[in-house]
Amino acid sequence: MIKSLTRLDSISPELADSFRRATDRQRRNAAFAACAVAVKRAGLAGEVIEEAFSILRNEGRDSESTYRELSSMAALFDEEYFKLRGSDDHSISPEALSLFRKARAASALALALHSEGELLHESIYEAAIASNDRDETLLWAAKALGNTPT
Repeated sequence: MIKSLTRLDSISPELADSFRRATDRQRRNAAFAACAVAVKRAGLAGEVIEEAFSILRNEGRDSESTYRELSSMAALFDEEYFKLRGSDDHSISPEALSLFRKARAASALALALHSEGELLHESIYEAAIASNDRDETLLWAAKALGNTPT
């Protein structure tokens, strides 16, 4: 059982608590649901995205190459984001924000593929940060865990 605070606690303590009490299957379902929202909201698409969701749906275990591709994709989006963002922390262009969201969505999906059950909270956190509607992402994750936050 996860006992220490996670980044998920920082955005939704109630969901983090539900996650701690959930089964591995519920955790994986929550990560899948959160990733689906994040990927859609970020406008992330392509063969590797479809492959990742197929692996998650079918509980495929041979996901190392897809994990590496998604991790590389996230790193490239992050690199482009930081180039566009520059040194001005107060103003982020729509293009930079789009790159940030794509990076977080790709990272969330990679974590969902590669994580042990107790680390899937990082996938949910990244998915929530990727979305322009964090509440929707967290709601879908909560439903997959078997509860609906108030």
